Amino acid sequence: MAKPAFIYAFDNLGAYRFIELCGELLGARYNGFMLGGEGADGGIDAEIDKVLGVWHPEHKDSLLTDIIQPGQTVVFQFKHKVSARIGQAQTRTHLLNLYKCNQKKICELHSDLVQEKRPTSYVLVTNVEVNSQFRNTFINQCKEEEPRIEHYQVIGLDELVAWVEMQPKLRHLYFPTIFGPPRFDLRINSSFGYLINSDGPDVDCLIVEVLNVGTVPSFLNPSAVAFSCNVDGKIDPVKFFYRKDTWIGQLNPDPTKGLEPGRKQTYFFPLADFSYLRERGESIFPIEIQVTDEIGNKYREKISDEIGDMITKAIYASD
Repeated sequence: MAKPAFIYAFDNLGAYRFIELCGELLGARYNGFMLGGEGADGGIDAEIDKVLGVWHPEHKDSLLTDIIQPGQTVVFQFKHKVSARIGQAQTRTHLLNLYKCNQKKICELHSDLVQEKRPTSYVLVTNVEVNSQFRNTFINQCKEEEPRIEHYQVIGLDELVAWVEMQPKLRHLYFPTIFGPPRFDLRINSSFGYLINSDGPDVDCLIVEVLNVGTVPSFLNPSAVAFSCNVDGKIDPVKFFYRKDTWIGQLNPDPTKGLEPGRKQTYFFPLADFSYLRERGESIFPIEIQVTDEIGNKYREKISDEIGDMITKAIYASD
């Protein structure tokens, strides 16, 4: 479970503010995501259950543990609950009841709002703590109720907490009584290039620039930069360790030197080094770059389609 979740007090946001926050998080994570609903203005002022998030990926992308193909439709539906009143276990039971048809009512999956979208994937987004038992029960129950939808996912409190922690500006906006303006704030840029190697041929590299856009210095160790990949349907973090006595290790930043505000550090990752990922699984899809500072703040940047293709080619280069 999300240990620091109580700090963020998602329950206190209220339903509409919760949806706004989710829209910011999902919009930043999934290019092409849109938030809307029924009503006179077709927007956030519509009834809470009439608000949907819709995502039409233009390129193959990873939705948690599922791979979504271009042209498919993903629907996100939001359920905000004040679990403090009845407890997390009872709240999860109430959620499951919304996804079971009976003689008195149809379930959420058969509502006109969802059916009109003809989604390939359906995602429940909730501020409730989601355990593995609930996740499995929810997915299996949904598949029985509406088998025409291929994928089901749940984004619960754990995921929301992790994503908020990666967005210092959102922490300040949505939880101002706890978090002030971000002092620690990093931005990640990535590009493709090559290094001239005096001892051999030039080396194709993924170049990751970390910029300090905060107001105080940040310290990053050599393994601060990690890569998140979808490996056979599971999210797998990947780190590279380059010793300082190697030529590539000498090029990467010195962890004893703080990254001052307004400055950047540049990390080099030879594309050939990604080939070892073949040992982890058969289907490997790069998702994002993550940077963690010395006090545990995490920052993320989605890997572009161009760079993702280059990494994938490097992984399977000798096949």
